[in-house]
Amino acid sequence: MLDYFVEKRIDIATQAESAINFLADYRNWPQWSPWLIMEPECKLDYRGEQGNIGDGYQWDGDLVGAGEMTLMKRSATQLDMHLSFQRPFKSEALVRLQAVQMGNNTEVRWSMKSKVPWYLFFLKGLFQTMIGMDYERGLKMLKSALETGNVHSRLKLIGERRQDAIHYVGIRGSGTIAELGSQMQTHFSELNKLVAEKGLEIAGPPFALYHSMKMKSQFFEFTTCYPTQQKVEIATPFESGTVDSCDTYVVEHTGEYPFMGNAWSMAMNASRHHKVKVKRRPLGIERYLNDPREHDAKDLVTEVMLFKK
Repeated sequence: MLDYFVEKRIDIATQAESAINFLADYRNWPQWSPWLIMEPECKLDYRGEQGNIGDGYQWDGDLVGAGEMTLMKRSATQLDMHLSFQRPFKSEALVRLQAVQMGNNTEVRWSMKSKVPWYLFFLKGLFQTMIGMDYERGLKMLKSALETGNVHSRLKLIGERRQDAIHYVGIRGSGTIAELGSQMQTHFSELNKLVAEKGLEIAGPPFALYHSMKMKSQFFEFTTCYPTQQKVEIATPFESGTVDSCDTYVVEHTGEYPFMGNAWSMAMNASRHHKVKVKRRPLGIERYLNDPREHDAKDLVTEVMLFKK
């Protein structure tokens, strides 16, 4: 067996004691778990009064599989837990949550130590990357839960859907997850000027066409797009193109854009679970169904569309 270790951190505007008390109560986990958000109707059974050694919870669902978490040790700044998976495969892990006071804020550290069979050594890096991405999504939601009392992220599996051809004008970009938002804002500002100058007729909601992703570095290549009634000729730095009619696999997200990773994760997990084969290049489309200038962030509706093979 080969050991692997994952740790992610985030700063939260709260006291360490408050963070530990919140995390020690598994009844709070559905609010911020990067897995349970995919299946809020998942069966959950809680054991004990919550917060004491030996307390825990079990889950049994479709997308999220089945397993159990048990609190093994607790201090003022740290929780040690035993994690046991029963489905989709059997596995065990040691999970630790630490809350370190840093001035007025607290740094929450979430780590996991587990093993992978030697004959699956080639998957070790993939496991670390995927779990790390899940942890980052979870910590973002934990931060929102502790700082605001809310996590504005709801998911709906639409499933398989036929997509008509889409002509578009756009601007190509690339960057990490942290860089995407500001780039797209700049792109849409430039595209708005182009649309006004050329008198282009927009044929639906704007979208981002994701060409590729490097999972380990979370680096994306994408084009920020406006759909047009017909294909147009355009000069650089703009580009035009067509997404041919195709079969897609769709998840709808309602809520704040920083939580959009939840929708991508659900689309990929659900397509794999339901044995729907999807492409890696191009990766898919993120379509923005309402305007952030006219709606609260918590009410923004966005679709993630994966391209079927």
